[in-house]
Amino acid sequence: MRTYAYVRNDPGNECDDINYISYFYKNGYQIPKQRLIFEEVTVDTSIIYRDKFINLINYGLEADDLLLVKGIDCLGRNFEEIFNIVNRVDQKKIRLVCFDYSKNEISGDLKVFFLHFLKICFEFEGKFKKINKNYPTNNFVKKVGRPEILTPEQKKEVINKFKKGHSVYSLAKEYSVTRTVINRLLEKASQEFN
Repeated sequence: MRTYAYVRNDPGNECDDINYISYFYKNGYQIPKQRLIFEEVTVDTSIIYRDKFINLINYGLEADDLLLVKGIDCLGRNFEEIFNIVNRVDQKKIRLVCFDYSKNEISGDLKVFFLHFLKICFEFEGKFKKINKNYPTNNFVKKVGRPEILTPEQKKEVINKFKKGHSVYSLAKEYSVTRTVINRLLEKASQEFN
């Protein structure tokens, strides 16, 4: 039986592993530094984009291992994801402690209550989505291929500078991209304009 801890951290916030190791130690759990997993993702990031967490569940943890999570936000972006991941953890026979819920292992009656609570929240969230069209849906498709090189703000800057007379070469040099990227962006902008 091994013990792992997973902590979701907002990007830009510094995470100090010694503080978290002492936090878990104060609550009765010893975590080796190499088994403390940090992931910098926002709270609204879908579980499919939390690569470290998914890899930990799928490949790192085995039956009877103990997984400590600091908060319920570590388990997903909404109650549907949280409910599904807790069920997955349970099916793999991984023991779970969620410090937002209980400082003890979620097993027996505590697990029954926890799963029931998550199911109630998940169903409420589903009803809420039906009546509130502005609620973000969970229809994520993981993008494949190369990531965007320029941010939307940079794209606007490039187009404005090109309109003011900057050359494709100077823009490519300034934004550290190839001329092809600039040409493609300008071509796409002209198609949208027409």
